Amino acid sequence: MPTLKAIVERNDSRPGQIFDLSIQALIVLSIITFSIETLPGLSEHTLYWLRIAETVMVLIFTAEYLLRVYFADSKPTFIFSFFGMIDLLAILPFYLST
Repeated sequence: MPTLKAIVERNDSRPGQIFDLSIQALIVLSIITFSIETLPGLSEHTLYWLRIAETVMVLIFTAEYLLRVYFADSKPTFIFSFFGMIDLLAILPFYLST
């Protein structure tokens, strides 16, 4: 069984592949829910559930980002890498708006 570090950092094992595919699926779901949220005339009930879904997804993305930082051999190198910056920029607006 691979370690949590191996699951987060590598996708050459089944758990690592599942982790990566789950994050990718959540990214697609996030884009879909964001797009639906921009439609005019949505009920408050629908908007409420879309916001709940967005919050849950951002929390998962935050956990993934923090795990990647935690397990990085060089934390500053990861944080300032292309993918590290993309991950941070993806979650930062949520926290700045709350």
